[in-house]
Amino acid sequence: MSESAHATEIAQIKSLMANASVEMTCKDTHDLAEAATLLPANTDIFIALFPNQTFAELTEAAAAVRAAGLNPVPHVPARRVKDVAEVAQIAQGFAQAGVTKILLIAGDMPAPEGAFDSTVGVLESGEFAKAGITEMYMAGHPEGHAHMTTEQLRQYEAHKVAVTKQQGVKLSFVTQVVFEPEPMIEWENTLRANGIQNEARPGLPGPASLKTLLRYAKICGAGASIRALTGGKMGLVASLLGDSGPEDSIRTLAAAQAAGKTGFGGLHFFAFGGFLKTCKFVSAVMHGNITLDAKGEGFSVKS
Repeated sequence: MSESAHATEIAQIKSLMANASVEMTCKDTHDLAEAATLLPANTDIFIALFPNQTFAELTEAAAAVRAAGLNPVPHVPARRVKDVAEVAQIAQGFAQAGVTKILLIAGDMPAPEGAFDSTVGVLESGEFAKAGITEMYMAGHPEGHAHMTTEQLRQYEAHKVAVTKQQGVKLSFVTQVVFEPEPMIEWENTLRANGIQNEARPGLPGPASLKTLLRYAKICGAGASIRALTGGKMGLVASLLGDSGPEDSIRTLAAAQAAGKTGFGGLHFFAFGGFLKTCKFVSAVMHGNITLDAKGEGFSVKS
């Protein structure tokens, strides 16, 4: 690869990474001060809500993210919400914490704890829009959904677009974690073919051990792309170095974006290997502190 081609490709990667978002848990607030030195101001920080955590803890974590100069995006699992009154209570708490964006998901609990079986009822209540939420992220499923047909997924996507548009709320999609780039590219192309132009961002795993990635892949319901963890270069690197990351996917997605084959609004990183570790990785790639693999198979972060 020539020096100019090398520089061009790194610039393409930096461009795709410019608007990256990172996920944390309610327990990661002690790392926010350092994270704020690594990431651009107002970076979207998604805050996961674990089954043993409360919406009050989630709101406190969101306030801490805002205080650190970053943008909180708390997860709202619809199946955890009791009724419309609680939707309003959660929304009002978020407003007081400076939250303007949320991720609305169904949640992976086997049965609803309240009135909502899916995101639709919570969305249609309109309580988040009333409280000043201006943008909602919702999940995209490039590898399908365990409890929905492909046709049902397309119908839900279109319905969510229509409802948020009516409410005056910007809707963006962020995918479930996917370990190969091709399903994400195909899914985004399907959205566009169906007339949906809302922003979409692929969900990628931050660097973590192979054992950790496999565990979370099963929890998150990852599809066929899980094969990338145990085969090919990704599995080899993990066996040699102990950590595996999304370098191959980032490079492929950046090339597709530069070629006009996709129009992603950024990348999202699941911090399976730790919030601060993921922030350091994202920061390095954002700044182009990487060395491209000569065979076109990803890159390495400079130490």
